[in-house]
Amino acid sequence: MSPLRVGYFVKMYPRLSETFILNEILELERRGLEVTIFSLKKPNEGRFHPQVAEIKAPVYYLDELEPKKGWAVLAENWPTLSPRRAELWKLLEELVPQNEPSLMELFFGSAWAAALALSHGVMHLHAHFASLPSTAAYFVSRISGLPFSFTAHAKDIFRDSVNQKMLQEKLLAARFVITVTEFNRRFLTSTYPTVPAEKIKVLYNGIRLDFFNFEPQLPREQDLILSIGRLVPKKGFPDLLKACAILKEKKIPFRCIIIGQGEEAEVLEARRQALGLADIVTFAGPKTQVEVLPCLKRASVLALPCTVDTDGNQDALPTVLLEALGTGCPVVSTTVSGIPEIVDEGKNGLLVPPDNPPALAEAIEKVLDSPELAARFAREGRKKVEEKFDLKKSVATLESFYRQSVEVGNKPTEATIPSSLAGKTI
Repeated sequence: MSPLRVGYFVKMYPRLSETFILNEILELERRGLEVTIFSLKKPNEGRFHPQVAEIKAPVYYLDELEPKKGWAVLAENWPTLSPRRAELWKLLEELVPQNEPSLMELFFGSAWAAALALSHGVMHLHAHFASLPSTAAYFVSRISGLPFSFTAHAKDIFRDSVNQKMLQEKLLAARFVITVTEFNRRFLTSTYPTVPAEKIKVLYNGIRLDFFNFEPQLPREQDLILSIGRLVPKKGFPDLLKACAILKEKKIPFRCIIIGQGEEAEVLEARRQALGLADIVTFAGPKTQVEVLPCLKRASVLALPCTVDTDGNQDALPTVLLEALGTGCPVVSTTVSGIPEIVDEGKNGLLVPPDNPPALAEAIEKVLDSPELAARFAREGRKKVEEKFDLKKSVATLESFYRQSVEVGNKPTEATIPSSLAGKTI
């Protein structure tokens, strides 16, 4: 019996912040699936998780294609693409009037990826994020005739810049759509009522329970507050700094380590200095999962004050909260989006309203002051992760979706590119 072969479309591979994609592909490979990765961009971060070396999948970078050589790409791959010429030209006819260079680049890149997918025997296409990667998978699906699906996360559906007409086209054309929280599913079904609700499936991201293991006998540093995430507005780090200033003013002993990198690094550093926190708050820069693990096992509390950015961007299911609960690190977070689906208020952690530093400081102080409460949160948090966020269980379910798609067979996608596509986020 031949293995199930899946083509994965991502914006950039590998990427330090997207451990959920890395772990998903690894688990699929452990289950015997063959994966081919199509990355729109080459990595530019310089640091990678060690697990990247375990990936067997070949990786193809669409940005390696020179736009001026697009026709040469078609010619080179014509023996593979010619049986699909009608679909290829139909897509091209829809894109040319848009007069958008980026769309033409994506067309030629998708044609190349379609030829590769067909030659590799790929049976199903899947993209992470409802933005550009899913558009690429959609184009490849139309050219190749292979079924496609995608996972919708957060900024790709919530931001004001999302091209709703294009997203609706992809939702209708996809064989199925994964999203990572019930909150997201409700948002998608209410925003796109013409899409059959049963097509949108909730599948929580999972973590490796054997890696993010719980060792209750390990001592924790009773004054250590930890926070992990990209330094971007939706993570709410200004609120964390303000909460730290409140704790300092109350003379509560603590240290805070913030792990991550991002566009707000300089702004946050200036705020740290202005609040007089230079001696007790440390920006530790980016770290791999291997480096993060001992930090989670040392800290007394993981604080993640997520908020909603001015453009609508917000977190959906922050992976770091799962990792903290898995290791028995008590968490304090906010009621934004799908976070209450992870943290049961008062049972395995504490939740406060977003944009409320005093409430955040009070919740952190409550955990720091009560070892008994922290121990209960640790036990209940590990139990919640084992029940709801086990990577092996979630990937097994995902594999079943792929197999069902392949069994249904390859149905041509009857969808067209809306005229409003040009110049918008796709």
